[in-house]
Amino acid sequence: MIKISVFRCIAIVLLIGGLATAPKLNFDATFDRSNNTALPAPTPRFDFRWQRGTLRLAGHTASANHEQSLLQVAAASFSEHSLETDFMPLGIVPDQWEDLSMKVLYLLAESNSSEAVLTNNEIDIRGVTTKEVVWKSHLEALRIVLPEGVSVSANMLYIDPTIDTKQACTMAAKALVTGAINFEESTAEFLDSAYPRLNRVVALADVCTATMISITGHTDSSGSDEWNQRLSLKRAAAVSDYIAHGGINKDRLFVSSAGSSLPIADNATHYGRSLNRRIDIKLQTDQQTN
Repeated sequence: MIKISVFRCIAIVLLIGGLATAPKLNFDATFDRSNNTALPAPTPRFDFRWQRGTLRLAGHTASANHEQSLLQVAAASFSEHSLETDFMPLGIVPDQWEDLSMKVLYLLAESNSSEAVLTNNEIDIRGVTTKEVVWKSHLEALRIVLPEGVSVSANMLYIDPTIDTKQACTMAAKALVTGAINFEESTAEFLDSAYPRLNRVVALADVCTATMISITGHTDSSGSDEWNQRLSLKRAAAVSDYIAHGGINKDRLFVSSAGSSLPIADNATHYGRSLNRRIDIKLQTDQQTN
């Protein structure tokens, strides 16, 4: 893959949705006591996240020795950074589970920011690095040892560190189009379609640390003006909390409510009302003017 500018890197991050937040692992018991039947065993999964000076390792491990090996690599390769772990010993895992997890961890150590998910048939890696040659060397080492039936997907962005990041961020903030972030009627619960769109915002804000983010909530015309103001503020706050949970400092987030005063569709129709239940997000840098 050829090197790309920071601006093209940011554009691609927006297109692929940034670094997606991994779903919470389910480690419920594998036996249903109500009818004495065995439930399917948990699907092995391990999540890696390396962002903003913190390495997080969470998921199924093969043994105590496996966990100790991961901790040793983390201590050696991320010695000046924070470490969070949530190991769930499973015991029965695919062959080479330990070896593959170690190689993925070495890959993350050569990135500026990255995430990876290891399952029994796939390794999915996303991130950003300025070490193209070293990264590709480790990726090739990983590919060589992949057992049959296991694939690897690596969406890595190779950044030229000589590009003016501040200027690129200003251009990207102006060009940002999140797409619709809509809500269930009369609630502050956003629809599933909102998650990848919000992840784009988190990804861009994570790269462009000087940007400020304004979040404005809107409702349809149902209910009183007072109710709509409160509801739109709750919606904006829910989005703000999601972005902050992604690692963006709350000092960079500005929340406001517009109630039903700024519709973009006809409130007389069900479809129009669904469009009006929305969030407007804008990113701004100190190089932008109002």
